[in-house]
Amino acid sequence: MDIIKARQQLLIGKTIYDMKLKVADYGRVSTDKDDQLNSLENQVNYFSDMISGVKNWTHVKSYVDEGISGTQVNKRDQFLKMIEDAKLGKIDLILTKEVSRFARNTVDSIEYTELLLKYGVIVFFISDNINTIYPDSEFRLTLMASMAQDEVRKLSERVKFGIKRSIKDGKLGGSSLTGYDKKNGKLIINEQEAPIVRILFSLYASGQYGFSKIAKILKDKGYYTKRGKQFSTTTLKKMLKNYRYKGYYTANLSTVENYKTHRKKINPKDEWIIYKDKTGNVPAIISEELWDRANKIYNERNNIWNKNVLNKEFYLENRTYTSKLICKEHNTSFIRSASCKRKNNPVWQCNYYLRHGLDGCKTPIIYEKYLNIVFTNIIENIIGNKENLIKSIINDYKNLITENNDENNLNKKIAEQNNFKDKLLDMLLQGLISNEEYKLKKEDIDNNIKKLMNQTKVKVTSSKYIISINKTLKHKMDIKDNIGKYFNLFIDKVFISKINNNRKHIKLEILYNFKKTTEFVEINMDNNKIKNISVNMY
Repeated sequence: MDIIKARQQLLIGKTIYDMKLKVADYGRVSTDKDDQLNSLENQVNYFSDMISGVKNWTHVKSYVDEGISGTQVNKRDQFLKMIEDAKLGKIDLILTKEVSRFARNTVDSIEYTELLLKYGVIVFFISDNINTIYPDSEFRLTLMASMAQDEVRKLSERVKFGIKRSIKDGKLGGSSLTGYDKKNGKLIINEQEAPIVRILFSLYASGQYGFSKIAKILKDKGYYTKRGKQFSTTTLKKMLKNYRYKGYYTANLSTVENYKTHRKKINPKDEWIIYKDKTGNVPAIISEELWDRANKIYNERNNIWNKNVLNKEFYLENRTYTSKLICKEHNTSFIRSASCKRKNNPVWQCNYYLRHGLDGCKTPIIYEKYLNIVFTNIIENIIGNKENLIKSIINDYKNLITENNDENNLNKKIAEQNNFKDKLLDMLLQGLISNEEYKLKKEDIDNNIKKLMNQTKVKVTSSKYIISINKTLKHKMDIKDNIGKYFNLFIDKVFISKINNNRKHIKLEILYNFKKTTEFVEINMDNNKIKNISVNMY
C-alpha cells in the first residue's frame, strides 16, 4: 500500500476498513500447553471472522508460532515467513492481538514495524489499539513494547530468585527428565520410561555400542521421547552425563546469561552443586557403579576423538558447515555425507532425512561445492579488496621497520655508547671510580651496543621478512583455502528450504554474526550443475 496516500485518506474521514487490503494475522504462545494452544486457536478464529466481516479485505493467511518465546525473533519461523511475504507484496495489513504477542523486545518491535512500513505494510495491535499507519504510533509502540520488555525482565529476576530459594531448600529445578515424573520439587521413577535409562547405560557401559546404535535399538523396542520422536544421539549423550540417574542432587550447572536471548552458559565446575541425595527426592534408576563405568567409557572415547581433531585445519576443512546449516522444515542440523560414492563430491543433508528418508523430510540435499561457491563469493564481498589490504599491512610494517631501524640514527646511538665507554675509562684512570664499578658500567654499555648492532642486522634482513609476511598474508586471506575459518567468523546460521516444492531449487536464508540483515540466496541445480545463483537483499 502507498502509506502517504492512505494517511491522506484518513484525514478526509476514511478508515482502514474502507480500504481494499490484503490482510494477514499473527499469533503466538510461549508454551505448548493445551490451554495456551486453545487460546491461540481462538485468536485465529477471531481474526478469520473479523477479516471475513470486512468486504474490502482479503484474508491472505494466518501465521502461527506455537511454544516459542517472544524474546527471540529468529526462532519464530512463521513470524519470519510473514515478514518475507510482506516484503514480497503479499500483505498490506497485519493484525495481531497485542505488542507482547508480536515481540517483547523493544528494538525488534520498532525495527520490524518500521521495516514493514518501508514496504507499505501496516500492523494493527488490536488490544493495545495501536495502528502503525498513524504517525503517533511509534511513540505509543515504544512505550508499550518497553513495558512488555520490562515485564519479561522482572519475570526473569523472579525466576532466578525462585531457583536460588529452591537450591537452598534442596528442591529440584529443571525441565522434565526421561525416566522420572516431577512433583513438588521431587522426582518419582516412571516405570514405563525407566527401562529407556537402564538400556542406555547397560549397552553403553558394555563398550560395544555408540549412541546411534542405541537410538536404533530403543526405536526397535518401541521407546520414543515424550514428544513421540526417536531419541537423538545428542539427547542420549545428555542423559548419559546426568548425575540424577544414579541418585545425585544437581543444581547450578548452567546460568541463563541474557533474558532476551535465553542463552545458557555452562558454569565452572567448581560452582556446580552435586551431592548424593539422602532425602529420597532423587531416587536412583541405575547403580552408581554402572553410571561411573558408562561415563568412564564416554570420557575415554571423547579424549580419543579430541586427539584426532587436534589438526584444526583438517577438521575445519571437513566440518566447515557443521551445526550452521539448518533444515527449515524440521529445525534440525544438516549432516555431511562423504562416504564411498560421495567421497569426491560430498553433500549436506537434513539429519531427519538421514534417519527417515524422503518420507521424513523433503528438504533438498545440497552439494558442498555449491555451498563453497556461494559463501566464497559472499565472504569476498564482505572483506573487499584483499590486495589493497595486504599492501596496506606491508607498508605499515615497512614504516615500522624504517622508524625503528634508521641507519643514521643507529650509528649515532652506537657512537654515543662508545663515547660513554671512553669517558668511563678516563674516570677509572683518574681514580674517580673503582675497578668493580668500571666493570659493571662497561658491561651495561657493551650490552647496549650489542642490541643496537642487532637492530642493524634486522634492517639488512627485513626485506626477506617482508617477502615472507606477504606470502603468509596471501595464504591466510585466500577465501577458498580458509573458507571454514571465514564462514564460522561471519555466519551465524543458514536455513535451507526448497522453492515451489522443487528439491533442485534451493533457498538459503543467511543470518550473520555481525549484522541483523538476513540475506536470501537462491540456487537452481540442474544435472548437478549450478544453473543460476542470485543473491537478493530484501
